[in-house]
Amino acid sequence: MTMLTLTIDNQTISIPAGKTILEAAEALGIMVPHFCYHKELGAVGSCRMCAVTVHTGPMPGVKMACLIAVEDGMVVTTGDETVATFRERVGEWLMLNHPHDCPVCDEGGECQLQEMTISSGHGIRRYQGGKGTYTNQDLGPFIAQEMNRCIQCYRCARTYKDYCGGRDFGVMGSRNRVFFGRFKDGMLESDFSGNLVDLCPTGVFTDRTFRFKSRAWDLEQADSVCPQCGVGCATIPGGRLRELQRVRSGDNPLVNTTFICDRGRFGSGYANHPERPRQARQEDQVVSVPAALTALETQIRATVKQHGPEAVLLVGSDRASLETNWLLQRTAKHFGCRVPVLNAHRQRHQTAQMAAFDLSERLASLQDIRSSDLVLVCGVDPLAEAPLLALALRQAVRKGGRVVLYDPRPVELPCDADRVAVSPLALQELLADGGVEGRHLRDLLSQAKNPMIVAGADLLGLAGLQNIQKWAEKTSNKERPCLVYPVLAGPNSFGTALLSLPEQDDLLTRLASGKVKMLVCVDADPLLEAPEGERFAAALTRLEQLVVLDYLPTSLSRHANLFIPTCPPVEDSGTFINNEGRLRRFQRVLKPGLSLARTAPGEHPPREFSLDTPGSDPQPAVLLLQRLIGQEQPLTEVHRQLVLEQPRLAALVSLKAGEAGVRVAPAVARPHSLDPLPEQPAQTLELVVTPARYGGDLFSRYAPKLEPRKRPPCFYLHPDELQAHGLKDGDAAVVETDFGSFTLPVRSQPDMALGCVLVENSEAFPQLIPGAGLGYCVISAGGANE
Repeated sequence: MTMLTLTIDNQTISIPAGKTILEAAEALGIMVPHFCYHKELGAVGSCRMCAVTVHTGPMPGVKMACLIAVEDGMVVTTGDETVATFRERVGEWLMLNHPHDCPVCDEGGECQLQEMTISSGHGIRRYQGGKGTYTNQDLGPFIAQEMNRCIQCYRCARTYKDYCGGRDFGVMGSRNRVFFGRFKDGMLESDFSGNLVDLCPTGVFTDRTFRFKSRAWDLEQADSVCPQCGVGCATIPGGRLRELQRVRSGDNPLVNTTFICDRGRFGSGYANHPERPRQARQEDQVVSVPAALTALETQIRATVKQHGPEAVLLVGSDRASLETNWLLQRTAKHFGCRVPVLNAHRQRHQTAQMAAFDLSERLASLQDIRSSDLVLVCGVDPLAEAPLLALALRQAVRKGGRVVLYDPRPVELPCDADRVAVSPLALQELLADGGVEGRHLRDLLSQAKNPMIVAGADLLGLAGLQNIQKWAEKTSNKERPCLVYPVLAGPNSFGTALLSLPEQDDLLTRLASGKVKMLVCVDADPLLEAPEGERFAAALTRLEQLVVLDYLPTSLSRHANLFIPTCPPVEDSGTFINNEGRLRRFQRVLKPGLSLARTAPGEHPPREFSLDTPGSDPQPAVLLLQRLIGQEQPLTEVHRQLVLEQPRLAALVSLKAGEAGVRVAPAVARPHSLDPLPEQPAQTLELVVTPARYGGDLFSRYAPKLEPRKRPPCFYLHPDELQAHGLKDGDAAVVETDFGSFTLPVRSQPDMALGCVLVENSEAFPQLIPGAGLGYCVISAGGANE
């Protein structure tokens, strides 16, 4: 890497060639006012605010710092009289039509326009003429527009259209009548529309769901990690008056850069859900949390003493923190129980173990994908399973890379891609045997300069991931490896797999044995998280005691013999490990409690006062487990002990929230037992269960803000399949599966694979869980739509 040395305001710096004067100034801590420049969007030089004087170089004079690349020996000043006067005039010009509505602007406290205008020297209004005005558009339930505040920096269009690939928003008009919006009113279509809020420097686009609730300086905020999928995006949740009011993007250059998806931004309603359980219960009687913990301890000891160590089974999940799952193991050891099950979904747990051990030396990050020249995507719907992966693929294509996608679904991407619609069984055969097409793909990977494989764990399963590993090994060499990005289901799927002991059994197998008398689920609901829900339900009826510790209002929580409320991530501190094995720390934002919007509706401050905060009984699962075993200690000590047992997590001790995160150390591969692929019965179609973009995960399922994004349930078939089965688009159809019979409308989808029935997993289909392996079904004409 060529390094160039230049001097800015009498400070010398060496910086890589290709960087701009603005980037060099930022590296020195020198603030140069700017609007249109953003580190992920680049520069277009539209605002003319970042003027500096170049004294020595090929083009001396007043230049725009965001556009001029550094030169060796260059001498620059950023605050001399010439540029100061220039900036002051530019600031005044940009503010001519601005309404100066700071007292009522929801951007107040975070307004870059305020900061940069004052820093440019413009602070007194001289213009007394009429201002240009606009009619605002209705952009839907998420984004509010105040077009009169616009200074034409073009950040919104560059974010929405160029970076995120949206097609229903852009620049209209010309000269001094430029307008940023849609051709007509309506909800923005992009799954990344909320980024307009973060990227707009002036308050033109604000979060409608947060509007006029709080001022930014009144919010309690902390660095956190989005729990909606396995990507592990950096977020900054903000709350006030015991209410989580908004989520905005954090900054992690290795994961999500400065962008998040709409599901992560607007899907936080689970924390303040009106049905969220907030009191401990024992057999339908409200009890205190300490009393519930005492009862739990007594019941565990009595059950183990009477029936043996097999009788009590502890269950964690991939939405529980690393610390919670580890303490579950300590709890089992403390009471003499067998090892806990950390993921009720056996197939998902197997694929996560494949990623955590077998693939640990060749895992890719989203940063790697953004710089790849060839990405092979197998069995993944990025916008549904890992939205920021879709943005990473777009950046790879924008830089000249190529995306090749194999999937049975009509996968939408915000970029060009070579798509091949192939059924799940045919995809497994392609990865296993290859054939002509397989050899062609391997040749492409071998010839690429920076090849990547994105593998969907749900659709491919353990056998598919093993074949992906073989492909990566065969197409790698010493100069450049072929890396793999596995798409796992939960925010901590990698962490649960890493902690799990080899002797961990399948949950359903242990329940079916009849030896389990007491089931303790911590931040877990097997009925909603694992396939074969009917068998789980039947097994649960044979239990003597069902104990649930959770913060979601699931049916399992409501039917527990003993229930203890826990805290969601925004009310807790802990660690997730994302798809690529990166440790990511999150911090507590709020203390638990009912929001004032519920306890004192229409009244603030409330008219009644109490020493107890309403709804404050929930406690972090980590703290509850520590108290259960009598080992309450700070999180730092938990991390120290955890690292002693798991040396791969050595970076955990010094990890801090807000940091980019550190990869876990590689590990030795583990042996895996493969289930044989089920043979396809005659006259059947392959059943493809895929996560819905909104409502497929438990968090967004309990997020009221996302209701406008949810689609009505239906089955999707290729037009030729509809014709073959005597069906038309919109007809009611009966689909017989191993998980029951369903009657719903069918929709024609010409971009999906033949021989398949596609259905989205959501609250409408709680018993259909993605990742259960190959499944088959029979479809026929039905009665009226249900």
